[in-house]
Amino acid sequence: MTNKILKQTLVVVVPLTVLSLLVDWNTEALRFVRLFGNPRFLPASIIIGAVLGVANMRAMIWGLEHMLGSHQASAKLVFLSLFRLFILFAIIIILAALNLINFFGLLVGMTVVFIFLIREGLKMAQKQ
Repeated sequence: MTNKILKQTLVVVVPLTVLSLLVDWNTEALRFVRLFGNPRFLPASIIIGAVLGVANMRAMIWGLEHMLGSHQASAKLVFLSLFRLFILFAIIIILAALNLINFFGLLVGMTVVFIFLIREGLKMAQKQ
């Protein structure tokens, strides 16, 4: 399932990145993008968002697989989930502090992964 989500994400993220390279972000109509950070970093932010989304998904799956059957699964799962989110937010905060990302691009990249994750999850639920 993760490989299928990764392939679908690549099929969407690569054209989005190329399209964001072709747009002139200095026009007045696209001025709102500047509110989310430097528009020059939008293509890189889309890729970073997708990578963080896939890493978050894989960490979530790894945590769930290793907790199944454990007698204290809920406490371990809560700890691992909080630790995973802390790492994710730490990476985003560090990149934002260094002014290396555009939050709009980051949101787009993570949303693509999230949409495909939900779509594949719904397909698997329908099969069962």
